Amino acid sequence: MSETTQWVTQLLERHARVATGQTAPAPDALKALNSLQLADAIVDKGQLNSAYPDHALQVAIIGPTQSGKSTLVNLLLDSQAATISALAGFTVHAQGYASGYEEDQLQLLTTMMEPLQRVPAAELNAADLETYVLEPAVPGPQALLNPAVVWDTPDFDSIDAGTYKRAVMNTVAIADIVVLMVSKDKYGDKSVWDILQLIHPLQQPLLVCINKLDPQDEQAVLQAFSSRYQQQFETPVPPVILLPFVRRNSPGQRVSMPHETRQALGAALAAARAQVNRGAAIQTGQAFITQHRDQWLAPLVQEQSAASSWSDLVTSAMSRAEDQYARDYLNNPDKYETFNRALAELLTLLEVPGLAAVFTRTRQLVTWPARKLLGVGRDALGSRFEGARSKTPVDQDAETLERVLDSTLVSLQGSLLDQPQQQAFWAAMTQAFRKREPDIRQSFLTQSERVRKEFEPQIDEAARRLYEQLQAQPALLNTLRAARVTADAAGIALALKSGGIAPADLVLAPAMLSVTTLLTESALGKYLDTIKAELKERQRQHINDRLLQGLLATELRQLSATLPEDALFAQGLEPELHSELLKQLTGKGSRR
Repeated sequence: MSETTQWVTQLLERHARVATGQTAPAPDALKALNSLQLADAIVDKGQLNSAYPDHALQVAIIGPTQSGKSTLVNLLLDSQAATISALAGFTVHAQGYASGYEEDQLQLLTTMMEPLQRVPAAELNAADLETYVLEPAVPGPQALLNPAVVWDTPDFDSIDAGTYKRAVMNTVAIADIVVLMVSKDKYGDKSVWDILQLIHPLQQPLLVCINKLDPQDEQAVLQAFSSRYQQQFETPVPPVILLPFVRRNSPGQRVSMPHETRQALGAALAAARAQVNRGAAIQTGQAFITQHRDQWLAPLVQEQSAASSWSDLVTSAMSRAEDQYARDYLNNPDKYETFNRALAELLTLLEVPGLAAVFTRTRQLVTWPARKLLGVGRDALGSRFEGARSKTPVDQDAETLERVLDSTLVSLQGSLLDQPQQQAFWAAMTQAFRKREPDIRQSFLTQSERVRKEFEPQIDEAARRLYEQLQAQPALLNTLRAARVTADAAGIALALKSGGIAPADLVLAPAMLSVTTLLTESALGKYLDTIKAELKERQRQHINDRLLQGLLATELRQLSATLPEDALFAQGLEPELHSELLKQLTGKGSRR
């Protein structure tokens, strides 16, 4: 049972952590937490039953405030073991009283009560709710239970009950017999029927005591309780013991119970004891876990669904980004400059042998990337062109990618605001997006420059392939070389006047025009178009792989993994819990 249900403990820790961070957890969240606490203790009870099937009999007295639980503990043991108070909610710790068992038997219960810590009764502190008491008790001659460990428990209906509900759940799980103690004023309360609904699947022997009754009210109360029980459950009504109202003159005074009532209570306890079946309890405990599994995993499923939706939003945004880059740059003749750079490199390759020294300065001026051209021009002509800073050539590729980034981030921010912000995942995602956006932007711009630099060899390769084709046609090659030499002087003048050359106007406009015209009208025209199309496709793929998908999409998708764990359920799942969640998501959840 421990191997198949380790995820229960892991999931309980997550529910408890999230609930602790909430000012007012939702009712469904509290129900899930309570049932998980019970299930976690049930797992330990199953291990205890398997390893020590004859361990001490456990009887848990549960009930709302002022129902008389502590009084009933003393009645069952015929002692004054449990402290009685007229103050509502006086008992806030689980307190076990062992009659007829040695300490070694009590030590077996330590794991069952975790994370609560055992302390002596004298050291109980109302401010420390993570403790419990388990001490020997000397039964009186009229004890109705001996040997047994009888547990007095905190209430489950007061305003503060949520802070010590773990003590109630642990003692219910540890119990072989559950005694529900209610007063005539509270037997119909929702909290009473909620706890009955919760523990009913465990099929523990159950005894109901309705306290503080006047004789004339007994039958009406019994009928009302029995009728409601039959409506809510399909099992027979458990034994109901009606306890009269008994006034004590002092807190330490023993409660005197009518002989018939004591006999009925003793007989009901004996019958319940005979029904204890620890072997069957293991199976019902597993069935309890299966019954509540969907409810417990629901917040994780919701978060996984939201994370998947976020991934889909990123996928859609990246598809639009790719389309925008293709539309605004690759397929825009007014912006696309990459092939011009390849042709500029081709002009360098076309240089006539022997004239290289003449055009060395020309190449310095036109060396790609264009951002360096302005600096070279200023260095060549001195401080007279210091004002040329305002004429820095625009890198159309870089500018387009920055616009793509802006559009993508704005689109995703709008998509986030359209999501239900009352869900913790989307609220956390919106906050994380706003916090990380500047870093994502800076990372993108830095990577953009690096990625475009990485693509330079592809441009050189396109020029080389064109030149190799020209070498196979000497007449055309010589014609192109002649056109290049004629145009170089005009190119130098253009570079000097501008202080730099924009790639869109790249290199020696006259030379570019001459070479392009000759190539287009030659037999290499179709090959030129092929090289241009291939270069576009390679650039599209390169930008997509290394920048849009490789960086931007990755960082955006990873945002969901950086959300704070204290407010979410599904962050950093343990292997066992992750496996159980996968079963749930794929419809293969256990129905053990």
